Amino acid sequence: MSPVPVAASLRRWASPTGWPEFVVGAGVLLLIAAVTFAPLPTLIAAFAAASVWALVRWPFALPALLIVLMGNVKVNAYLGFFTLFPEYLLLIVACGMGLVAWWARPSWPPERRATILMLVWVFTGLLSLPFAVSGARVLARVVLNGVSLVTFLTMVTTLRTRKDLWRAVTFWEVTATLYAVFGIVQMIGLVAGFDTSLHFLKGIANPDIYQGVGAPVRRRIGDVFRANSMFNDPNILGGFLAAAMTAMLALRFHHAETGHRRRAALETAGLVIMSVCLLLTQSRSGALALIAGAGVVFAHRPGLLRRPALWIAVGVIVVAMAGVSILVQADPMLLLTRFAGTVDTNDSSNRVHLDVLVYGLELLKRYPFFGVGLGNYGLYYGPERNPYFTNMMTHCAPLTYFAESGIPGGIAFCAVWAHVVRRVAGTRPAAPNTEGQALRVGLLAAVVALLVANLFYDYILRTFVWVIAALAVSLARHHDTPPREVAA
Repeated sequence: MSPVPVAASLRRWASPTGWPEFVVGAGVLLLIAAVTFAPLPTLIAAFAAASVWALVRWPFALPALLIVLMGNVKVNAYLGFFTLFPEYLLLIVACGMGLVAWWARPSWPPERRATILMLVWVFTGLLSLPFAVSGARVLARVVLNGVSLVTFLTMVTTLRTRKDLWRAVTFWEVTATLYAVFGIVQMIGLVAGFDTSLHFLKGIANPDIYQGVGAPVRRRIGDVFRANSMFNDPNILGGFLAAAMTAMLALRFHHAETGHRRRAALETAGLVIMSVCLLLTQSRSGALALIAGAGVVFAHRPGLLRRPALWIAVGVIVVAMAGVSILVQADPMLLLTRFAGTVDTNDSSNRVHLDVLVYGLELLKRYPFFGVGLGNYGLYYGPERNPYFTNMMTHCAPLTYFAESGIPGGIAFCAVWAHVVRRVAGTRPAAPNTEGQALRVGLLAAVVALLVANLFYDYILRTFVWVIAALAVSLARHHDTPPREVAA
């Protein structure tokens, strides 16, 4: 072949009208070289690119995956200065998508009041630095507050329609049931002789996050281990289940009344499974959260209490709970025993709860304006109370923020949650919209259950808390009549 035609072909290939062919050719050559010399990194990069493309192509995948992952703590990668959870990768993609959308059309994010309140909450965390023993802990907690904001906004912006919201709630019901199933299986494994602990993660996961079943409840008769599923603490699993159960309770009655018998039957089965798992957590805060959430449901639907079917279902659930407890060699009355001994200060758990509560109030009195620094409660509690508990917390989310970030931080925290509750409680779906009315009761009950649980055990920054808060606010955005903040 003559060099003249070849040169002409190259010029045409690289000309402005033919640059896509040149780029494709160069890309193919680079891909072949990458696969040849670095196959694993290339496959990882290709998978990441395909995943980002899928998330951009189907935006509902973001809230769906956040719901699937919201109960996970054990799967993580410890980087020394930072613990990476799978949902953080989704949030990075969501931030990129949000930035591109903002460049195309600059505007406030949706739910601007909630956004402003949460930004103020983040800022008050930074203000808590003056008396902090560890500034690094303050910054780490501020980052988690920011992650909570990103999680909340990601859910709100990607649940664009009522259909998306209902699909998300369905995902939540299924996911919560599966987490409960795993919690029951891990307890059966203690008796049957198989181990469900995720040992393969110990080489990469944060060593402070326990991979096995929950901590034992110590009694004179011995140690009773507690289910924790994919969480690292039985009390957090208890709160998670309580929120899901109260929402499912409201939706179960709605589906039964509207002729969706199969859906109602599946939700009944889910309630039985989660009730059994809740008992295996032996969590008093989880049980109180369930009572509070169910109280919200029955306060809106008092006629349900007069239905014999309800009490028959309660009896079946109690029998199932007792049967599985005996199967895993746990005392089915232990939870009631724990409640009966709540005021007994001879019990080490009660004594610790009372001591950290009183000490948190003391810190608020000593440092009312700036607090002791977010995440620094234990660094004060250890030297002044018990040197072995430098990671101790107040066991009460509102008190945590009053003690660690002072009165401004405590007020900001309360303002955020007051706004969330007001948004869902003030929602008024149109009269024929029975779906919206049932969803309003269920999500309001779930938020109340979470807040009650966090009065006795602080896990307010966990992903699932802000996913549920976003579901509740999304209800107000799509079902309120007239809508007040959808355009905001």
